[in-house]
This record gives sequence, C-alpha cells and structure tokens, in this order.
Amino acid sequence: MNKAHILMLFILLHLASIFAILPERILSSTSEGHWVAITILFVTELMVLWLYMKSLQPFPGKSAIDICLASLGNWGTRLVVLPIIVFMFIEVLLLMYFQEVEIKAVLLQKTPAPATLLLFISLCFYAAWKGLTVIIRASIALSILLMPFIVFSILISIQNFRISYIFPIWDSHWSFFAQPDFYLCTVIFSGFLFLGMLPSKQRISFGQISLAMGIIFVLAMGSVYVPLMVFGHETAVNLQYPMLMSSDTVDLEWVIFDWLPSFYVVASSALGLLKVSVLLWILVTLAHRLFLPGIGAVWILAVICAALYLISMIIPNVDALNHYFHLNTIVCVYSVIGFPIIVFLASLRQRKRVI
Repeated sequence: MNKAHILMLFILLHLASIFAILPERILSSTSEGHWVAITILFVTELMVLWLYMKSLQPFPGKSAIDICLASLGNWGTRLVVLPIIVFMFIEVLLLMYFQEVEIKAVLLQKTPAPATLLLFISLCFYAAWKGLTVIIRASIALSILLMPFIVFSILISIQNFRISYIFPIWDSHWSFFAQPDFYLCTVIFSGFLFLGMLPSKQRISFGQISLAMGIIFVLAMGSVYVPLMVFGHETAVNLQYPMLMSSDTVDLEWVIFDWLPSFYVVASSALGLLKVSVLLWILVTLAHRLFLPGIGAVWILAVICAALYLISMIIPNVDALNHYFHLNTIVCVYSVIGFPIIVFLASLRQRKRVI
C-alpha cells in the first residue's frame, strides 16, 4: 500500500457519492449558476481537508482517534465519535438502497429486491472483513476497469448538448444556501475521513491531495452539467437519475452492448460497493475500539450488516429514502466538517502538552 493507492481510493470514494447524489441535489438547490454551488462545496472541503491533514502530520504512526484519545480521553473521544457512527450507519444504509434501486431499474428488473440487497451487502461484508489494505489494493483494479466507462459516459453525451441550457451562468442570489439539498451534498466529503483512520508514518502531502481534488472537481462538474445541457434545468431537475438518463439518450450501435446505461450502472454500483465497504470498515473500527473492545471485530461487522439488511427491507420507496437523506444532514455536516476541526484542536492541545 503506497501513496498512489491511497490517492486512487480517495478519488473513487468521492466519485461514489458524486454520481449517486450530487447531480440531483445540485439541480434541486439552484436553477442557475450551478458551478458556483459546486465550487463552494469543493473549496470548503479543501479547507477542512487542510485542517485534517495538518492535525495528522505532527503525529506519524497515529490515527485521528489516537490523537483524540490522548487529548480528550476515552469518554470525550466517545462523545466526539458517536455522531460519526450514526452518520456512517445511515449513509451505508442509504447507499445500499440507492444502488439496489438503480441496479434493479436497469439490470435486474425481475430479481427480487431482497436478493439484490443480500448479494450487495455480502460483497461489502467480505471486503470490510478483509480490511482497508485489501480494499485499497482492489481500488486499483476498479479504477482501471471503471474510469474509462465513467469518462466515456460523460464525453459521449456531448453530442446531445444544447449550449443555451448553460445560461444563466451566474447565480446572483446564491439562493442555494437556503436549500437543505445543498448541505446534503457535503456527504461527498466523507471520502476523506478514512485518511485519519490510517496510522501511517508516511503522510500524503496536501499538494498531492489538491491534485486529486482537481480531478474530482472536473468529474463533479461533468456529473451536473451533462444532464443539465442535455435536458435543460426544467426537465433535469425532475429526473431521479440524471446521469443515467443522459447516457440513455445516446445511441451507439457500434458498442458491443448498445445500451450505454448498463455500462454506467455497473461502474457506479462498483463505486458504491467500494465506498460502503470502506465506511463499514471505519464503522467497525470505531465501534470495536471505543465501545465494544471485548467483542471480536468480525462479530460486530456481522451484526451491523444484518441490521443494515433488515432495516433496508423496511424502507418503502425512494421518497422515504430522500426523507432519510435529509434527516442525516445534521450528523453529516458534523462528521465531515466538525470532526476534522475537533481533531485539529485536539492535535494543537496535544502538541502544547508535549512541548
């Protein structure tokens, strides 16, 4: 496991959330100047990410939890981490359900939902059980297989663009700040939390992370502007899967599988599986270390996966899924913005003690 592997996983985890929720949420947050909202999100993540990495650099070989334990103690760290556990559990649940709905709609229309979910959670259980090192190595193979499909799906839709749909290009009111969906987009930040869970002695530099963020930013812009410039805002805002529907407008008879959405769904589902596996690993690591040290990690993982499977059977439809997304917003913002700030303050306190 080297820096290149970690950076690749960093990119793929962001893409999993970007293609799952970003287009729909940004389109519903604002009707003009969509790039402004996306840019603000990424600038915010860069600032928070800088604090997160700044707090880890003085403590090689220690994770964010080690820093919090040394500075805040056991109970203080448990209070800080508990909302993150809640966030990750809900986020895994929502990602699982979203991927199941997308797979069923495109690839497995006749397969019962419980069977699709069981297969998905079983694969995630196996990956999380093997650990983050194996997941990071697997991300290299996934990147080789998936990235061409993702880029191809974006580029091939250019033939259906109408340039007039890009206007108005500036949001003079910045009304998206008043929309809950805009804050829900902060869930894409969760792609960097795993960096603080690695007790590595070789930290990735902020410059390398910034380069990766640049790649992610370009793909995020594409995920929003492709459906926007294919359908226009009035139509795209009503679509449940904007990127999927955009790829469906392209007719390519020369492709082996002449239905491009199948490529896109396979790629996005693999990204979702990767992110769910990483979040499960973090969830089990936090629960085992801080709350259930006397129980084996594999048993905690098994119970969590069983609970996720059973609860996912209760979610009635996509409308309920959207409701749960909004309920998760508060703990999401805390986990991806508040927690890195707390880790930064804890590292400052710990450094003063050392001095």
